[in-house]
Amino acid sequence: MELQAAYDLIASVAKPTESEGLKKERSILLLWYIRNALGIDDLEAYEYICDGDHDKGVDGMVLNEAREGEALDTLTILQSKHPLSAKNVGEADVRDLIGMLAPFESVEGLETLLKGKVEPELRELIERFDVLERLRSKSVRIEATLIVAGKLTPEARELIKAENLKQGREVIRGVDLFDLAPLVVAFTSPVTVTATVRVAAAAGERFVSAIANGRVVVCSVPVSDIVDWPGIADRRIFDLNVRRELATGGRVRAALDNAITKSADHKNFLAFHNGLTVVCEKMDDSNAAFLEVTNLSVVNGVQSTIAFFDNKESVTKDLRIVVKFVEVQAASQLAREVAIRSNTQKPVNSRKLRARDGIQLRLRSEISSGFPGVTYELMPDASNPPKGHVIQNDEAAQLLCAVVEQRPWLAVKKLLLFEADVYPTIFGRDTTGSQVVLVDRIAARVQVLKDRFPQEYLGSWKLTRLVAAYLVGQLLRADKEGDQVFEAPADALKSKAVDDLIDKRVKFAAAAMITRRDGLLSANQADDFKVAFKREGALRDLAKTARNSFVTYKAVDM
Repeated sequence: MELQAAYDLIASVAKPTESEGLKKERSILLLWYIRNALGIDDLEAYEYICDGDHDKGVDGMVLNEAREGEALDTLTILQSKHPLSAKNVGEADVRDLIGMLAPFESVEGLETLLKGKVEPELRELIERFDVLERLRSKSVRIEATLIVAGKLTPEARELIKAENLKQGREVIRGVDLFDLAPLVVAFTSPVTVTATVRVAAAAGERFVSAIANGRVVVCSVPVSDIVDWPGIADRRIFDLNVRRELATGGRVRAALDNAITKSADHKNFLAFHNGLTVVCEKMDDSNAAFLEVTNLSVVNGVQSTIAFFDNKESVTKDLRIVVKFVEVQAASQLAREVAIRSNTQKPVNSRKLRARDGIQLRLRSEISSGFPGVTYELMPDASNPPKGHVIQNDEAAQLLCAVVEQRPWLAVKKLLLFEADVYPTIFGRDTTGSQVVLVDRIAARVQVLKDRFPQEYLGSWKLTRLVAAYLVGQLLRADKEGDQVFEAPADALKSKAVDDLIDKRVKFAAAAMITRRDGLLSANQADDFKVAFKREGALRDLAKTARNSFVTYKAVDM
């Protein structure tokens, strides 16, 4: 691809409609990279970016905590450059990147940096990842990635190579427009990888079946063959996959890494791995020893494929998995259906596992008998849609966590609330159906008074609404009248006055958010509420502001 064509392609994704309010093209490019190359969830990717003028050259920061068997966490400093035209990026930019890393390599250096004028987003990232403490305990290694919408010159790449050799590991990565362009193509125009690969699969161990205009072959395949497939490194081989790559560092990926690195488990890996689904345009099964596959795309099993690739040095001849090859034209409707339907199976997540939990069944029964017209939904059932007012148990979990348990910073992690180490604190023996209905009522009154809240906060309303419910809970605890609502929720919900009681506190919650926003604006500080509303310290401060205002009002009103 020519320089200008690659630049134009990258520029097309550096101006996405969902840029989360980022203004600078380099930041928008970095947002795209974090979402699509690093695989971080769309709603969270924004939190890793600095978009100001005093960011010390740091445009973003990502922390990957050490996996099992590793001693150090990895903090990756991200720097993005988006020149106004397609041009070379040389040694000077790489030297700037190396210089940018220096303050992060020691406690003294970082403390000196923080004493100066630092962009609030950068300061918050440093605090969020507890970088100073990690440096003090020597539990983190620092790396950097330079993402540029330009061409890294041979001299620049040589300097990167030299620095890595000097450090004895890959400290710096350079990603230029020729590295980015294939990723952009992969994410904007799905196709198969144009290549022919061979996989060792004996004829007697293949299941072959005809389908309309093609065939399906299921067989066990050596992972050593899979890691050599083209298109894994630049992700082209996943073009047709509807889920794409998930963020690394999660529990599923950690479990995969652990299994791959334990060679003793390789003989049995075939038995407990779910396998891959691969769409291809042609298969030749005439050879008794191997299957030849032409023009392929992995449509199910992205995380596994990447884990195999990243741990290829641990792959042995005994490591095999089941692969379903589907012979079909890539541009056909059938190919799209295979890609979609092989991914539409919903995981049996912790919420579903709790659907027949005794506490959940008890709450459903209590709500059904105590609050006619209200349905407590344990899990969606399209064949039997609920009637009346519906309270979904995952939303109830968030509200109980935020309002009753008073931990909104945990409540934002929806599915985590059903995990074994958290679930008992949310849904205990003392949790009642009337509590569930009460927190749902609080959220409903917040919804009714939505226009009271800062206009800027409405763009992330689910988050704002959850925090508002938390604040209302704090304000109910601020006086005896409100506290009685928690002491006897069933009685409180029978009273017509309960909505007025809640509404008054909703208005104070909205006022506290307005005070917060106005204070930051007057101090000329960024209001990064989408990050702050997930942080314990910021939420406790907000609750304190709301309570002080409410208590003052009550004192005057009396």
